[in-house]
Amino acid sequence: MGKASSSKKIARAARAGGRASGVRQRNLLFPGAIAAIIIAGSALVGFAWSDHRDQASSVPPVANKDHWHAAYGIDICGEFQPVIPEFENPDGIHTHGDGVIHIHPFSAAAAGENARLGKFLDSAGVTLTDSELTIGDKTWKEGDDKCDGKEAELVVARWENVQTTDKEPALLHSDFGDTRFREDGEGFTIAFVPTDEANGKGDTDIPKPESASQLAELGSADASNPSGASTTAPEGSTTTAPGGATTTAPEGDTTTTAPASGDG
Repeated sequence: MGKASSSKKIARAARAGGRASGVRQRNLLFPGAIAAIIIAGSALVGFAWSDHRDQASSVPPVANKDHWHAAYGIDICGEFQPVIPEFENPDGIHTHGDGVIHIHPFSAAAAGENARLGKFLDSAGVTLTDSELTIGDKTWKEGDDKCDGKEAELVVARWENVQTTDKEPALLHSDFGDTRFREDGEGFTIAFVPTDEANGKGDTDIPKPESASQLAELGSADASNPSGASTTAPEGSTTTAPGGATTTAPEGDTTTTAPASGDG
């Protein structure tokens, strides 16, 4: 009986040892598997980010490649305000005081999905929210200000191929600053107008920007005179610094001069 009992004890110990070894092996395999999953996941995230970045860099307008122009105007109760005077922007979205937004980004900060109306307005010193427009020391606010005694609203009218199209514009009622520049030749009228008109139901349609009819000419002059070229403002348009004096451009009068650096 003593030998048999000893043999059973040894067998039980051996089985227990085998189970313990298996448990230890499984315990070692588990963190290894987790580490492998983490490494694989990180690689996939890195690949996805790289792919997204490559795609984003190719979304037009492409930095240091595309050179677009968009006509714009600011309509307050049926009267266009003076065009924004010339300013330069290191990102490449600016104007030459010609009623045109010049869009040729120099960096990703103003390219692709980052090429937005708000980028231009911020650099111009114009504040535009869903309910309020401020240019210099003048502010127009929904609920406070009216047009000829009528309740008024802010709206942005957007045209594709503004110079040639006869189609009605798309009317944007919110998130104005996030409005993307999607192609060359667009037109934008930022309007504070009676509510019916802002919703496309008024007697008077929101007009195209005054520079719309000359957009191709202005863009061509800008691109073909890369150094020190003067640009011509639309006939009869006025230019003003925010809160400053205005000047009216006679026919054919050159009002701004592009910088000698060739920035168009």
